[in-house]
Amino acid sequence: MTADIRIQGEVSGTQEQPVTVGPPAGAERIVVTSVSANPGPLTNGQLLGTVSNRPVFLYSVDIPLFRNLVAGDTGSDVASLQKALGVPQTGKVDSATLSAVRSAYSAANVEPPGGRYSTTITTAEFYTVPTSLGALSLVSVAPAGTSVDNDHPFAVLGMGSPYVSVRASVSEAEQIKLNDKVTITGSGGKKGTGAVAKISDFQSSPTSGGRPPGRDIQINLDAGGNLTAGDAVAVLFGTESKPDMAVPTIAIRSDSGGDYVIKRSKSDTPARTPIVVVRNADGWTAIKAEGLAVGDEILVSQ
Repeated sequence: MTADIRIQGEVSGTQEQPVTVGPPAGAERIVVTSVSANPGPLTNGQLLGTVSNRPVFLYSVDIPLFRNLVAGDTGSDVASLQKALGVPQTGKVDSATLSAVRSAYSAANVEPPGGRYSTTITTAEFYTVPTSLGALSLVSVAPAGTSVDNDHPFAVLGMGSPYVSVRASVSEAEQIKLNDKVTITGSGGKKGTGAVAKISDFQSSPTSGGRPPGRDIQINLDAGGNLTAGDAVAVLFGTESKPDMAVPTIAIRSDSGGDYVIKRSKSDTPARTPIVVVRNADGWTAIKAEGLAVGDEILVSQ
């Protein structure tokens, strides 16, 4: 028996949103032609990739764009985009706004729609989401060469801070407390740390992954890890430790002197051996005892 608990789980985002795109002008099919972003955290203004050779930039804004913009347009969506672009928030598509937009296209090595000196900003290429949804991450993106549509999106975004969700059995959940620190490992050397944020009521149905009825545990991730939404992970509650010595729970006895077991000895009289109970699980009890060693025989019933 070990003094720690390991449970398999998955990194999730608070919400997921598909990124669907329409065919660019002159294109008859919507085909992913390049991918620029990898699954994981995203930054404002990041280029996700190109679809039919046209770029898709991602911006988190207070008010998402609800129309294509041209020079001179005014409105709250303009001011929100200006804030995301880092230019003065005049609320009007001005020269500073268009210069920042052209810089984004230049960094992507592609011209704006209509040419280098275009004064148009399109919702098709400036994909905007509200800042109220929280931090953005890329859950998945279609590979180059893939045809995309409403049922097969170009990308899937994770909204909000990622967290880990696991299902703990009843006995495991009894040993897990709010704010407990955990260590999380994923495939390919990915790792992170976090703390228990929520413990649900008892859930009577097993999970889709086959975990038995129990309690759902939500773990908020600390900053600095490299885990991303969708990663399968192992969660270690407690610290890595050597296995505890354990005995069948029914072998433990108690009297005024405390807990003890009856150890088989070379004499005809079994030896009363004091123990300290550490924890119980599945019919076994982890103990500490100076008078016992692994392999010693004890009396289970009398």
